[in-house]
Amino acid sequence: MRKLEYIKKEYARTRTMPGKWYLSSCRYKFNITPVRIFFDMLKQRKLVGLKCMGCNHVYFPPKLVCPRCLTMPDKWVGLRETGVIATFTATYDKDEKTGELVPVPIVAVRLDGADTIYIVEMNPNIKFDDVYVGMPVKAKWRDGELQGNLNDIEYFDAIDDPAKSITEDAKAGGN
Repeated sequence: MRKLEYIKKEYARTRTMPGKWYLSSCRYKFNITPVRIFFDMLKQRKLVGLKCMGCNHVYFPPKLVCPRCLTMPDKWVGLRETGVIATFTATYDKDEKTGELVPVPIVAVRLDGADTIYIVEMNPNIKFDDVYVGMPVKAKWRDGELQGNLNDIEYFDAIDDPAKSITEDAKAGGN
């Protein structure tokens, strides 16, 4: 086995700035004004995304700067409460009766009309083995008064998949 050798290169310094930097005295101010519309719409049980006029991508949740073209998305577009599962994974909870670890699905949903994904919990009554990529889902809002944040969406629930019923009909007709 050959040992790799590290060759240290000398670099010329380009700029220096004298002084002491006390990071504890620095303050960062986040301006929530551009996304206030998003939070206000969540209180009304409506989903909206920000559309970038440079590359036409729709972001949900909204982004203040488009990572694709580095412009500020500036057009609000309405989104449906439905979407499809782009990918999913599992977390594990302990079953109170048996003590066994049970997989609980955590899904990344691409809302209809959006180009990005949103990670959220799935309906707790749906088993992990029943979840699949491309599964159509719908948002389930929390009961009561909403706070105007992403936690207002309690979970996503499975809805009827027309593609699945077509394949089941084809299998039944082929027997």
